[in-house]
Formats: sequence, structure tokens, C-alpha cells
Amino acid sequence: MESNLSEESLWASRLASRLRLIIASCAEDTSSTRKTFLLEEIDRELKQVPPTRRKAYLDSLAERFPSWDGMRSTAASHVTTGGAAPLTPEDLVAQLVRVAPTLSPEARADFAKQLQVVGLSIKESANSFFELPPDLQKKLGLPPGKPLQLERALKMLIVSAEFALALDQVAWAIWKQIGSKSAIRKETEISKLAGPYLAGDAEVSTTQISQSVEKTRRLIAALLGAVARAGVAYGKAYSSHLGPDVIEDWAKMEKKWNESIESAAWKKFKQLSAEHASEPAIEHQIQEAVAKETEILFSRGPR
Repeated sequence: MESNLSEESLWASRLASRLRLIIASCAEDTSSTRKTFLLEEIDRELKQVPPTRRKAYLDSLAERFPSWDGMRSTAASHVTTGGAAPLTPEDLVAQLVRVAPTLSPEARADFAKQLQVVGLSIKESANSFFELPPDLQKKLGLPPGKPLQLERALKMLIVSAEFALALDQVAWAIWKQIGSKSAIRKETEISKLAGPYLAGDAEVSTTQISQSVEKTRRLIAALLGAVARAGVAYGKAYSSHLGPDVIEDWAKMEKKWNESIESAAWKKFKQLSAEHASEPAIEHQIQEAVAKETEILFSRGPR
């Protein structure tokens, strides 16, 4: 009975059970890897033992493990199959709970399927939680350590996806119109990647999604920045063609001997206005200025 064992024996017995599980789970790893996992587990448990009593605790543990040469050795085989009490279901669950945070999402999904096969169904409720990276939590105004509700997160995913896809379509449609001669081109439709990615298609990676979204983000940022900068560029172009000083210089060169400067200037202004100040001309010049400034801002990279 456990109640008749000393503290050292109880500690060693419980730790030995966990060590056996580690040995079994690392059967295909190298001897060095197994030893590392075992020593980490022992070190973690020893931290709870007073320094003056650690030798006695380790001696008790050593009685259960006469050799540390991996589970393929005769001594280790004896440990894993020998006289110590087998792991209880509670021990196995406790070990799984301890290891779960270190598993990848793929491994968790695989283990969940295995548990479902034997009737241990894992059903997520509407109030299930998952965590976001700290930097994104800060951007969203989420208090540190506050988990996200899965149901609301999915609803926000739907709203955000519709918003992002609409912006993606509009931004590139505008750019196709005003930047038709530009080398900046849309390579992949986000909408064509999103569905397969969410469905688990291995051929669509997170990197592909991120790169496509980032390119659209840069284009939108460049277009918005170009709106303000294009006004200055258009103003300079207008002044270079129709500014008072420019018109007056033209008038002085082209006026007849009996014609006043004012009359010649007005005549030249009307002539140049037909070329540079008509509605089609103004539209073209503004679009050209926006396209030029967009390319400059886009080429500077992420901002």
C-alpha cells in the first residue's frame, strides 16, 4: 500500500511511472534524446525536494532504474515491464495534459481523432477558447492573458474576411485602371487561396496567404498615400503649363507688334488650356500623378 511507503519511495514510485511513459513515447528517438527528456523530468521534480534530502530521494529512484541506457537495454526493459505498478488511467491523462501544450495543432488533431475512435469523443463547445499572439492582442485591445471566445472569433473572421476580400478586389481594380503600364501586378487571388487554406489543403501554406495579403496591404497603403502626394505633383505640372509667369513669357515671345501683352497672354492661355486644362486632360494627369506616387510608395516596402 502507498500509505506504508516512505516519502522518498512515494516520490520515486510516482516519478518512475512518468519516466516509463517518457521511455515508451521516445522509443524511436536516440539514446541521447531519451536521456535528455528523462533528466529534465527528474530535475523538475527535484526542485520540490529540499537540497539536504535529494540524495535519499535519488537513491530510492535509482533502485527502480539500475541502468539509464535507454529502453532497449536489459535493465530498462525490466523497468518498463517489471514489478512496479502499471500506470493508471488517471496517470495517463495527467501525462497527456502535461504534454498537450507542447504539441503542434496537427498532432493535437491527430490525437483527438484517435481518442474519438475508442469512444473518448472531444467536443468543443461554443465557449471554447484559444489564445492570440501578444502583439495582435495589443492591437485588438484585448487585455493580456484574456482568451478569445471561439464563437465570436469565428464571427469576426467572417466579417474580417468579407472586408478584406472586398478591399482586395476594389484596390486591384482601381490599380488596373490607373496603373495599366506599371510592373506592379496581382499574382494570386486571395479568394482562391483562402478556401483551400481553411479546408486544410497542404498545397496552400500560411506563407502564401501572408504574402498575398501583404501585397494588397502595401498597394492600399500606397494608393492612400499617393492621393495626398499626387495633388502636389499635379499642382506643379499645372503651374509649369498654365502659371501666370509661364503664360506671360509665352505672350512676350508670340505677341504681334501692335498687340498688348494682356491680349496675347489671354490668347495663349486659351490655347494651352485646350491642351492641359480640358476635363479629359485633367483626369489623365491626375491619374498619372497618382500612379507615379503609388509606385514610389509601393517600392519602399512595408510601412
